[in-house]
Amino acid sequence: MKTTPLVALALSAACLALPATANAAGRPAKSENQTSGVGEFWIGYNFLSEDNVPGPIDDGYPGLGGAFRFNIPAGGALNFQVDLQAESGFVSDTNKNYTGSVLSGGHLSWRNPSEWLVGGFAGVGNGFNANDETATAWLLGAEGQYYLSDWTLYGQLGYMDAEEANSGTPDAFRNAWFGRGVARFFLDSNVKLQGEVSYASGENDIAADDMDIWGWGLRYERTMHDLDANLFVAYDGNRYASDETSTLTRSATEHTIKLGLSFNFGIEGQKYIDRQGATLDLPMVTRWSAYGVDVVN
Repeated sequence: MKTTPLVALALSAACLALPATANAAGRPAKSENQTSGVGEFWIGYNFLSEDNVPGPIDDGYPGLGGAFRFNIPAGGALNFQVDLQAESGFVSDTNKNYTGSVLSGGHLSWRNPSEWLVGGFAGVGNGFNANDETATAWLLGAEGQYYLSDWTLYGQLGYMDAEEANSGTPDAFRNAWFGRGVARFFLDSNVKLQGEVSYASGENDIAADDMDIWGWGLRYERTMHDLDANLFVAYDGNRYASDETSTLTRSATEHTIKLGLSFNFGIEGQKYIDRQGATLDLPMVTRWSAYGVDVVN
């Protein structure tokens, strides 16, 4: 569990170093064959409510996180992208809360920047909770994007599985199919508004209880030329519901407010990166699995 803040802080430090690296190499150029990437870090606050979950639960706590995405054109329409993302929550007086995740993965895609992208993704990582329990999760799926003049429509369908790593038992949210939809609207080439919704349905606990997860989010991001960076404000929500018996459902709903900075290298411009660069990402399935280990279990 204690490795999660270190990874999140390391990602944040790496992101802060990106502007200096980019400036040392000169202003990024626009090229459809340009290797490029995006790094980001954020600080935030989490609000948690629960129903039929035995305590103690910390219902409000700060958090931080970071992500790094690197896109490599592989010739023609083929692109390869690698991802690393981490987050941490700083809870107190509890042995139930989710406390963080580390997730890595990759995407292989074919892209026509004026019309569409199709491809697949895979990833693996760990999610943690306050009781020093670790859920190891992996995911695999297909994804696609459709480009309109000022819109990008992004969809993912996939499967994920997990286990409680300390015991090697299936005591986590697992054996689940999920879907995710994202819509991005570009107010201009350097200002982006994004909304998303996701749903996952699978099993939880050794007894294979039914568990469903709904997720939703909003994000506003704009380029700050004086900082050579992008400022974003985001909101993420998730609801986790596990059917312990035919008459008892344990549930938790979280709301997270984030303020962060992102940095580009290789290419620049919110809309141009969306069509030419590291435009793909992964749902935080490690968070889902960790919630199944002990929070709504």
